[in-house]
Amino acid sequence: MPNFTEKAIKQAFTELVRERPLSKIKVKDIVERCGINRNSFYYHYADLPALVDSIISDEVDKLTDDSSSFSSFNDAFVSVVRFITENRQAFYHIYGFVDHTVSERYLLSMCDKVVTAGFDRIYGDRKISASDRKIIIRHYKEISFGMLFNWLESSMKYDIIAYFNRLCELKQGEIDRMIENSEKKI
Repeated sequence: MPNFTEKAIKQAFTELVRERPLSKIKVKDIVERCGINRNSFYYHYADLPALVDSIISDEVDKLTDDSSSFSSFNDAFVSVVRFITENRQAFYHIYGFVDHTVSERYLLSMCDKVVTAGFDRIYGDRKISASDRKIIIRHYKEISFGMLFNWLESSMKYDIIAYFNRLCELKQGEIDRMIENSEKKI
């Protein structure tokens, strides 16, 4: 649980990144906004990327904590899309102004954690080998990441939820078949 100063720093940064691109935010802006000194900032975070990592990690944890509501991979995917669209401006300010390898790492991490939580919630009681579990999760993580990446590159100009819903309809039963094939080998 973050302390008061950490919460204030995160809140100040979140407000700032909704207002302007990440490249225009300095530690000075954050400490002025939340009324602390620079040493307090650096006591909690090594630099701005460390702060961004912490905030994104917190948000992904919130998404995965809510995995009890996932009844399908579609639900897990939609939770990520909702998070991105609800924070559209902030996401664009981060996504558009950091090295794409950094933003891709954030997106891939988000997909990995949400798909894993969704898989464990939905299929956790099935007898499947650890290696097959990893293969299936990786497959759906990569599909989710690829779709989200393309959607972001298109400036979110199409209805990705409808697109993903249709993909799920086309692939219906695929995960169950994969799990059944794994169970046959145990």
